[in-house]
Amino acid sequence: MSGSSYSFLVGPVVACLALGVIVLMCRWVFSTSHRDDRNARRIAVLQSRGDYGLLVPVATTRTPADAAMLRSVLGDAGIRCTTGLSADGTGTEVLVFRADALRARDLVRS
Repeated sequence: MSGSSYSFLVGPVVACLALGVIVLMCRWVFSTSHRDDRNARRIAVLQSRGDYGLLVPVATTRTPADAAMLRSVLGDAGIRCTTGLSADGTGTEVLVFRADALRARDLVRS
């Protein structure tokens, strides 16, 4: 038998190539690098307009330490809050949910 046929290898080779293509497509579809860049740009645009989604700013402080102190005061009162860079980049804003905004502003004023 000098003329051997390698036709029995065609099926496994095609299956391996198809699997390789599927793996490459999955890596491209499920990669996060392009989404992270897009999300960062979207967040920067929203913050530059002063739009924080469900959160509203109740105070702007000059330093992050002042914001942390105010955040702890609001937290002790049971108000969930966070801090973020102000829209103009000159201070730190204390952000709360809209439902807690009135009570938080009253506490900040006092």
